[in-house]
Amino acid sequence: MTSCSPESEMPAECSDDITEIARKVLLTLSRQEISVTPENYRVWFEYMIGSNLELIKEIDAFLAEGTKFDDVRNRKLYERYFGEGKDRKLVQEISQATFKEALEGVVVTYKVTQDYSERLNKFASRLESDDIDADALKEMIEAVILDTRKVEQCSSELSQQLDKFKQEANELRQRLEQAEREASRDVLTDLYNRRHLDKAIQAMCDQYREGGVPFSVIMMEIDFFENVIDTYGKKVGDSVLEAVGDMIMGAVKAGDLPARYRDEEFVVLLPETSCEDATKLADSIREEMSSTGFDMTNAGVNISVTISCGVAQIRDDDTVDTLVDRADEALYLAKRRGRNRVVYN
Repeated sequence: MTSCSPESEMPAECSDDITEIARKVLLTLSRQEISVTPENYRVWFEYMIGSNLELIKEIDAFLAEGTKFDDVRNRKLYERYFGEGKDRKLVQEISQATFKEALEGVVVTYKVTQDYSERLNKFASRLESDDIDADALKEMIEAVILDTRKVEQCSSELSQQLDKFKQEANELRQRLEQAEREASRDVLTDLYNRRHLDKAIQAMCDQYREGGVPFSVIMMEIDFFENVIDTYGKKVGDSVLEAVGDMIMGAVKAGDLPARYRDEEFVVLLPETSCEDATKLADSIREEMSSTGFDMTNAGVNISVTISCGVAQIRDDDTVDTLVDRADEALYLAKRRGRNRVVYN
C-alpha cells in the first residue's frame, strides 16, 4: 500500500497496513487539533494513502511552510477536493457508527499496545534483578500471556472494523465517480455536457495564453432536425441524437472532448490540433454521417441525416466567447451555403 507520513514530501511504498495508516491519521488529527469527523478524516486518509497527488502537494506545501492546520483550513481542503455537489451529500452517507467504531478501535488498540510494551519493559527489568522468586516469575508470565491475548483480540476486532470501513470507503469512492460522471455527461448521448465543455474550453484558453498550446473547435448541427421531430416524433428524434453522439464519439481520439452543446448542436474540442487537421476530421465525420442510414427499428424507418460544421482555431486575441462565436459563424456560413458541408473561420 502506498502511504505518506505528514513529514514526507511525497508518498512512499512501505509496509504499513490499514491499521497503521488509520492510527497515523488519528494521531495527526490530534496533533494538528483537528476535530475527528468523517470529512476531516477523509482528507488525511487520502493524503496518507497517496491517492490524490494534488491534495498531497498542497498539504506538503503547507507543512513545509510550518502552517498550522485547524478545522477551518481542513474544511477548505475537503471542500476543494471532495465537497462539491453530490459528493458532499454522499460523504454524509458513510456510516457514522462504523467510522466511530474504527477510530475508537484505533485508540483502544494503541493504548493496549502501549501498556503492553510498558509491561514487557517492567518484566524485563525485574528479570534482571536477583530477588525474583518462582511465584513472582509465574505471576509475571501469566500477566504477559493475558496481555498478549488481549492485544491479539483488540487487533483482530480493529482489523474487522477497519475492513468494514475500507469497504464502505471503496463503495463511496465508486459512487462518487459515478456522481462525477453524471454531473459532467449529457444524459441522452453520454457525451460531455455544456457545463463540462465550458470548463474545458476555458482551461484550454488559459493553457494557450500561458504556454501557447494550440487547439481547435468544431461546431456541428444536424441539418433540418426539426423535420425529423415533426415527421417521426420526439422518441425517434432522441434516437437519432444518440446515434449521432455515438458516431462522433467513435471518430475522435483519446484526449479530444466531444460534447452536446444544445439541442441538435454538438462541439468537439481538439487539443494541439490545427484548423486544417480539425477541418479534415469534421469533413470525415460529415461524410460518414451523410452515407450512413440510422435504422430506427422501433419506428420501422431508416433515417438519413446530414450535418453542417464550423471550425475555428484559437488565436492570440481570442477569448472563450470570441472563439466560440467564430466557430458558430462558420457553422452559419455552412448552413447558408447549402448545408452538409464544413466551413472554417
